[in-house]
Amino acid sequence: PAAMLAAKLALMLVGAKAAVLCPDTPAWLACGVQLAAIVEAACDEVLAEMKARVAGQSDGSWEDPHNRGTYSLQTHGGTFSTSRLTGDGKYTDKQIFRLEPAGSACKIEACSRSQVFSVFDFGTNYCNLKMLYCGSQDGCKPVHHDFTVASEIYETFSRSSVDLSLCIKAGKQEV
Repeated sequence: PAAMLAAKLALMLVGAKAAVLCPDTPAWLACGVQLAAIVEAACDEVLAEMKARVAGQSDGSWEDPHNRGTYSLQTHGGTFSTSRLTGDGKYTDKQIFRLEPAGSACKIEACSRSQVFSVFDFGTNYCNLKMLYCGSQDGCKPVHHDFTVASEIYETFSRSSVDLSLCIKAGKQEV
């Protein structure tokens, strides 16, 4: 049964990377990450949690664990879109998320792009996305809904990196 579920999830993710449109960037070379993930929760719960995390920055119920960046709601496409200012206030990245039901799970297709010339991002674009849907199993602190990420695939732009351990470091002020 577990192998069958893994195979089903893999089939659901095939081709998903091409389905989400990435935010525009004025930079001729910019880091970014495009991903597809299966979350074991209904999409309305995933969306509610993402919104709660962004809203929770102002009332103190949530803090971005990736260097205390600041997310803002935006309207650049998808089911949900944001921008994120790094904790040091120097850089802004844009994110687009598309959520689609996949049986009892939710398929997330998302992309984050740096808005300035960048070659390396030390995981920032991946973290920009992951921190809005990760669960306690990933080391994150949910606001209302805790869920498990069952499967995830990604593609990077420039020399972006994907490393969850780089995302959970709220006490430090790094990009």
